[in-house]
Amino acid sequence: MRLGTFVEREHQAVRPHVENICGVLVHVVPARRHQVRQALEAKPGVEVHTMTDDGKMVVIVEDAAGEWAGSIITSFHDVDGVLSVALVYHHFDKDLEGEIVP
Repeated sequence: MRLGTFVEREHQAVRPHVENICGVLVHVVPARRHQVRQALEAKPGVEVHTMTDDGKMVVIVEDAAGEWAGSIITSFHDVDGVLSVALVYHHFDKDLEGEIVP
């Protein structure tokens, strides 16, 4: 899969100081929502902001030590009970130290 190859290649690349903050909507099987929440919150850089009884979760994902936010989000699909994952917000900030900004 091309996406998997891209994520793997990007994960191995030396990174400048960057910061990714992502808002993700995760739809899960309602009966498994508590187990899915625990599994997601066990991942580095992940915080479940809110969860509804019908299986919708708003999740915040940030880069973690040695792992891009994108690869963390991709791993959500491997959690049993996850039906869909949608990126709804993305903030990317590169370290501007040393640059002249008018």
